[in-house]
Amino acid sequence: MASPAPYRTDPGTASATFASPPPDARRELAVFLTGRRARLAPGDVGMVDGRRRRVPGLRREEVAVLAHVSETWYARLEQGRPINVSPNVLGSIADALRLDAPEREYLFTLAGVTPQRPDPRALALPASLQDLLDELRYVPAVVYGPRWDVLLWNRAYALVFGDLAGASELERNVVYQLFLDPNRRRLFPEWEQLARRVVEQFRLSAGRHAGEPSFAALIAHLRERSPEFRARWDEHRVWHQTEGEKLVDHPVAGRLVFDHASFSLPEAPDAVLLTYTTRPGSPSALALRALLGAPRAGVQPNQEGRPA
Repeated sequence: MASPAPYRTDPGTASATFASPPPDARRELAVFLTGRRARLAPGDVGMVDGRRRRVPGLRREEVAVLAHVSETWYARLEQGRPINVSPNVLGSIADALRLDAPEREYLFTLAGVTPQRPDPRALALPASLQDLLDELRYVPAVVYGPRWDVLLWNRAYALVFGDLAGASELERNVVYQLFLDPNRRRLFPEWEQLARRVVEQFRLSAGRHAGEPSFAALIAHLRERSPEFRARWDEHRVWHQTEGEKLVDHPVAGRLVFDHASFSLPEAPDAVLLTYTTRPGSPSALALRALLGAPRAGVQPNQEGRPA
């Protein structure tokens, strides 16, 4: 096992902004920490179990070593004493106890601390989410991360907006595509209005992740490469929308009119599912189904999936 970093004897008092939680929350925090510690064996965290243990689980001093805090301080925290704790130290404790995302959120809630946000480019998405998108055969669907990076998409989305297989991380960013990808720009007949709204909504996302290096790098890149982005960004406008209408001039299908809607994902709250639907029986619906190779209404497909 690697040598631990020097521990901090007073990990929560660097700033007076971290207030101690109320008594009920401290008691629940103590029970929660004790329970999570008890379920871990030394081997689970890369430690050698060289001594006989009277009770299962890690010892307090072992958690303290893993979290790089003093044993005395951690004992006070686990005993429900009124002490302050910073987000960074609480994150180290969560890592030491191998907490999953819901457990980590619960830990921060009990401690009265605003959770650390993960890197917006590294979200853990449910494996079944791609299966859900694939089931939406005639509905273009995509999942964005908080930085507006495209994380998942289905075949319908690829055929309408362009396939992103093999694209770099930057090329999968929606804001980058809108301002710096000429092929994507040509898809939108109302580009000026769309660009303004996208920047206003993206600023709202950036505000939630102020100070995060990946956001800052993307914004700097866009400001340098796109005068149009820079002009809109410098207006400092914000806007929020969860549904609306979008026009697409597709090179094969022609003019498509979509109703788009966004949905939050409980298991990945920083991600957004966006769907594009056409109105039943409309010219756009018929053109989309033709583009996707769908059978015409009233025509039954054969066993190979082609119209009989």
